Amino acid sequence: MNNRSYNSTSTIRSENINLKLRYAVLGWTFEVPILWNIYGSHVKRLGFARVMFGGTSMYLSLPFFIVAHATGLAFLMQCVLTPLFALPRRQLRNYIIIDRYKIAGLTVMDRINCAFCGYANGSMHFLNRWLDDVAANAPRLKFWEKLTAGVVLIFYFPFIAALQIVTLHVVYELLVARPLGLGSMTKIAGIRRLNEMHDYQCNAGTVFVRLLRHEKIFAIRMAYALAQIESSWCPLKHLDRRAETRYPEHHSNFFDADQVDEMLQTLADHGTAFRRRR
Repeated sequence: MNNRSYNSTSTIRSENINLKLRYAVLGWTFEVPILWNIYGSHVKRLGFARVMFGGTSMYLSLPFFIVAHATGLAFLMQCVLTPLFALPRRQLRNYIIIDRYKIAGLTVMDRINCAFCGYANGSMHFLNRWLDDVAANAPRLKFWEKLTAGVVLIFYFPFIAALQIVTLHVVYELLVARPLGLGSMTKIAGIRRLNEMHDYQCNAGTVFVRLLRHEKIFAIRMAYALAQIESSWCPLKHLDRRAETRYPEHHSNFFDADQVDEMLQTLADHGTAFRRRR
């Protein structure tokens, strides 16, 4: 049985150390090894069942991000609405960065989780910035531009809205956040944050701006949910240092590639990187 200590004076080695779960069936005792590192630090705090259920459930959101990426981010926004509204074109590759799997000291599962977090958080960060571009340019948009966008969205919006509801309220809030003890942002809190943004107050009663505000509230709440997951499971800074790359604000709390040991200690003690750097 692994007896590695996680007290404040302990030193955690970043090598792959196995945690073994011991079972007894019909008088026979046997052990099942599982990979340690990030996963094991949460098992130490919460127990195997809660971490297995919540950690596995987060991947139920993957179909939403794949569909949203292919139909919304890559096609609808980039190929239709951005040129229609004459918006500055943002490159997806500057937001969706998948490179942390190269960092030494991570298990195979850690690397998979980091790839998921890079993809999901990058996608939502791009959506938030794109919505901000639309909101900033909304006053100058012509009626026919908004009407054309409305005709396109009337077929797409009900489909993607249903996926958004399932992903945020069922997958994250019910299946992931509760067992893992992660935080959630209420709709009221999302509206309060939105109301602090000046660009979303112009002509707030129009159908176009109401739809824009609705999507922004979802993007704010979903970004918060993903920040909770990433700060608990993949709190390592990306290796990509290009000037064009854009990362969410919560990345400022993350650890550098050579701080894996310190990261594991923080996760074992607090379960998240949000509370570090006192």
